[in-house]
Amino acid sequence: MSPTSIMAARGPRLAAAVVFVAACALGGAALVNGLGPMVAAFPAETLLAAVVLAAVSAVGVAVLLRLRPIRPPDGASAAAAVVWGGVAATGCALIANDALNAVWSKSGGTAFAAQWGAALTAPVNEEAVKTAGVVLIAVALPSALRGPVDGLILGALTGLGFQTVENVIYALNSVVAGGATDGALSVAQSLVLRVGVTGLGTHWAMTAIAGAGVGLLAAAQWHPNARRAWAATLAVASAVALHGFFDAPVLNGTVAGLAVKTSLPFVCVVAVYVAARRSYVRRVRGALVVEGERVGLPRAEALALSSRRGRRAALRQVPASDRPAAAERQRGTLGAAELRVAVGRPDEEEGQGAGEDGAESRGDGPSPSSGAAPE
Repeated sequence: MSPTSIMAARGPRLAAAVVFVAACALGGAALVNGLGPMVAAFPAETLLAAVVLAAVSAVGVAVLLRLRPIRPPDGASAAAAVVWGGVAATGCALIANDALNAVWSKSGGTAFAAQWGAALTAPVNEEAVKTAGVVLIAVALPSALRGPVDGLILGALTGLGFQTVENVIYALNSVVAGGATDGALSVAQSLVLRVGVTGLGTHWAMTAIAGAGVGLLAAAQWHPNARRAWAATLAVASAVALHGFFDAPVLNGTVAGLAVKTSLPFVCVVAVYVAARRSYVRRVRGALVVEGERVGLPRAEALALSSRRGRRAALRQVPASDRPAAAERQRGTLGAAELRVAVGRPDEEEGQGAGEDGAESRGDGPSPSSGAAPE
């Protein structure tokens, strides 16, 4: 590759990184400007909300990393997703939401804006800025987002970061709304509602669906065919629609209504995840068989690389002194298989494809040579 072509390939990545940093700086400044006075006025309440939400978010991040099949996303892309959601997206959304709410107030009146402003504003602005972060990560770190599964997980992490900071904002707003007579109680009530009741069906779920759409485009090198383009558009539009339904002034005031609004995004993201995961795992398993044949690895041993349990079991059969080398070999095989899937060549030797259960009629299980690095 010539120096010119190398620079051309690096250009979009560098541009995406610059935009990422600039948007985080803008969002951070907006958060400081908007939250600074409340944080200064209620430091104890801010600390309480931050500590609780940090703990909840840590659990959420751990679960989402585990949900990525085969192996978790790399740390850089996962951290970038959370930072974008918590800093850039929330801060930029504050600016955009204020501007669009002003439009609704002028065009429809204050009563209309009060009733429908959130449903017409937040879905458009917030889903746009959150999804933009997934796109930037896909461009800046192309190896981190190669398909719908990667997009879904990174989208969920982005949404989780957004959700965490937004919950801090709402907790502080509840202190102000309660007259600051019992700040700790106001924070606790806000967190119970927004984490314990609606937490399973809000930003993380919506942006996960949109992220899966971004993954469809990234997998096609941003040149999708009509079917893939329509599917990606549907995924993003579904995220916006689910957000709009959640914020709409309908089904409010009842437990049943709140349950419907919360469960619908959750059910949708689970359905998307199951479909994307099944397809991805099947393709990687087929690619592992092909890669295994290239290096003389039996089919059953190659298939063992597709699960964390199989890789750990294989490593346990390797003498301790040989485990680093065995782990490195199998990281290479697994990485080559995932790359084969990413470029659309998962099972060129289809006749050797994997079965659904990954078992082989012969052989007792993985051998020491099929070890891989544990996650």
